[in-house]
Amino acid sequence: MSVIKSIYSPIRIIGGIVFLAWAGIHLYLSTSLLKLLPVVGEFFIFDSILAIIAAALLIINFKMLYLPILVYSWINYILITESRVFPAPVLGYSLPVVNAYVIAALILDVIAIILVTLIWIGSRR
Repeated sequence: MSVIKSIYSPIRIIGGIVFLAWAGIHLYLSTSLLKLLPVVGEFFIFDSILAIIAAALLIINFKMLYLPILVYSWINYILITESRVFPAPVLGYSLPVVNAYVIAALILDVIAIILVTLIWIGSRR
């Protein structure tokens, strides 16, 4: 039995928790952003809903959507890193602010990418 197969279930649960934590951070930030930048606040709410759906799909072991969840994780990672260097897609200017929330979101994005990759590989075996 491969190592990935034996830790497949716990990794799925941990992956779901990572997505829920990521959604929690973004839902928290959306409350203040709705007043300052409504478009960004609404995007954070939409993206948080997608993260909650991804968490549910990982936890219930819906194998058909593991690859789209992996793509979603990469898109989130690219958006947060790209918007710090280049103009953000909707705003037209870069977001130079790097605070605890940005660092936490980056760390959770990297963890999510690693875990979903392992989950996807484990589901194919």
